[in-house]
Amino acid sequence: MRSLIAVILLLCVMYACSRAPELKPNRTVDQYLSHLANTPATTEQDVEYIFGTIFTDFKQGATEQNIRAVYADDIYFNDTFKIIHNIDDLVHYMSESANNVESTTVEILDVIHANHDYFVRWVMDIRVTIQGRDVHSRSIGMTQLRFNEAGQVVFHQDFWDSSEAFYEHLPFLGRFVKKVKTML
Repeated sequence: MRSLIAVILLLCVMYACSRAPELKPNRTVDQYLSHLANTPATTEQDVEYIFGTIFTDFKQGATEQNIRAVYADDIYFNDTFKIIHNIDDLVHYMSESANNVESTTVEILDVIHANHDYFVRWVMDIRVTIQGRDVHSRSIGMTQLRFNEAGQVVFHQDFWDSSEAFYEHLPFLGRFVKKVKTML
């Protein structure tokens, strides 16, 4: 039965991919570009220290006190899973995320300052148990940041392959994601 469902889903994806593409609005892209255009230029910051406060050891660093110190009240935050616009929702999201992993560490490889933005290139290691299965995921990514005059993050956009780092490790869905990727 599972293999029949997988074949049906695979056929649906293949059919959808074979159709002539129709340009549809992408809410995520539109939000990103809108917030980017409306967020003022960043001030000079010690990005490695600020970013590292939370992400070097996410399980320990994602405390309400640290999150409120690093992020402004009104923000644009997109980690590819969720888009958040205020500090209270971010505190809840990050705290829950930190509680649901065994460990998450981020090694900062590089910080680049370009015009109005900082770009942090990183390697992330996540250890989590999903449905009784221990998962260790290692991925690379980059985060685009802007800061206000108080030195708080007002714009945070992650760029990373969440399918490889997360979705491929999920039961059933992981096999489907891997299969689709091999077909591309």
